[in-house]
Amino acid sequence: MTYPLPMGRKFPVITVDQAKCTVPFLCKKCLQVCPSVVFYVSRVMQKEKRLEEMDPRVDGNYVLHAARRDKCTGCNLCIDVCPVNAIKIQMPAQEKEVIKPKGAQWGQE
Repeated sequence: MTYPLPMGRKFPVITVDQAKCTVPFLCKKCLQVCPSVVFYVSRVMQKEKRLEEMDPRVDGNYVLHAARRDKCTGCNLCIDVCPVNAIKIQMPAQEKEVIKPKGAQWGQE
């Protein structure tokens, strides 16, 4: 069966302003409120030193990422709770086309 439109879901574009969100472990509000677990925090490898722990309270040691944007439902809870307005979400337009069946079984020829 061939489809007239490309099938599949378009994912939202989630941007995190790293200049505003400098210490994600102190805040953690977007991590806690997201029902789909879209966000995660990773450490910055350039600042990492061998056999030394990284302090999560120091600016720039850890970075917030939106890794699972395919799970985002666009509820905007993360935007509402972010105290520094570092998160932006752009939801794509979803096109829906009704496929009209053709054939003798539906009375059309």
